[in-house]
Amino acid sequence: MTRTQLTWLCISMVDFGKNLTLIRKQRQLTQLELATLLDVQPRMVGRWEQGVAKPQFDYIIQLAQILEVSLDYLLLGEEGQNRPEFEIKNKRLKELCKHVDQLKSDDQEVICRFLDMAVKQDQLEQLMTGTKRS
Repeated sequence: MTRTQLTWLCISMVDFGKNLTLIRKQRQLTQLELATLLDVQPRMVGRWEQGVAKPQFDYIIQLAQILEVSLDYLLLGEEGQNRPEFEIKNKRLKELCKHVDQLKSDDQEVICRFLDMAVKQDQLEQLMTGTKRS
């Protein structure tokens, strides 16, 4: 699993949607035109842009090619260009992430929601106790 794929597993759908909308508009493409180039229904592009759904990784690659941007820029916007390297130190978690990448999109979404929930719970605990983890 590449770092970009791992990041995609955990990235916010809303942030991706904003990036996609911005880049599409910069390229002066309508949702319909982009959908036609991808051979998907226009409503799918709208759902991606609204953060309601995530495209499968194959479509991410096609989007980057069509929009002529790197995967990092498409997924992370400006932040992706200067983002420091991220490495998973926990070996078990690293192996699980490799397997998760092979799951169906719906199953990946369930895992993303669970991870979001765990992170938010940890942030809330930190706020309540006044501590911060590094």
